[in-house]
Amino acid sequence: MEEKEELKEIKRELEQEEEEVESLRKRVNELEEKVQKLERIAKNSNIRAAELQRELEYMKERYRRDLEEQRKYGHETFVLDVLSVLDDFERALSVSRNTKDFDSLLKGVEMIYNEFKRILEKHNVIELDVEGKEFDPYTAEAVETISDQNCMPNTVVKVIQKGYKLHDKIIRPAKVIVSIQREEIT
Repeated sequence: MEEKEELKEIKRELEQEEEEVESLRKRVNELEEKVQKLERIAKNSNIRAAELQRELEYMKERYRRDLEEQRKYGHETFVLDVLSVLDDFERALSVSRNTKDFDSLLKGVEMIYNEFKRILEKHNVIELDVEGKEFDPYTAEAVETISDQNCMPNTVVKVIQKGYKLHDKIIRPAKVIVSIQREEIT
């Protein structure tokens, strides 16, 4: 009877182990499914990452080409406006060769000059107004100084070459003559 009991005990243990093995098989199957799912996700993520990398490279190349084109042709409207001034000069020269009327020629050149200034202003090129104002080394370059009793010291007396700014940036400072304080000789 002891043997029967022992056999029953072994049988019970065997059944428990089989249940445990079956439970472990189920767990292994679940984990294998999770691994497969994660491998699919990783594969799809790698594919998407490669697609995004290609898209980024394409965008960089497109940006580079757009920037190059902007540098190359960005001043097209300005050039077209300047060409209209050149056309006006050519017409004025053509007319002046056929006539000796200096006043008409001068009037035509003044009109062209005003048109050219208008075009510059249209493209945000603004003439600096410095004459009669306090000297500012950021907007003007002093090329000469004079002692003038009629002007305050450090005042721009005369503009030798006009200065200009593009939007808010000084692209060419004015060249000016500046008054200085008169030194008394004792």
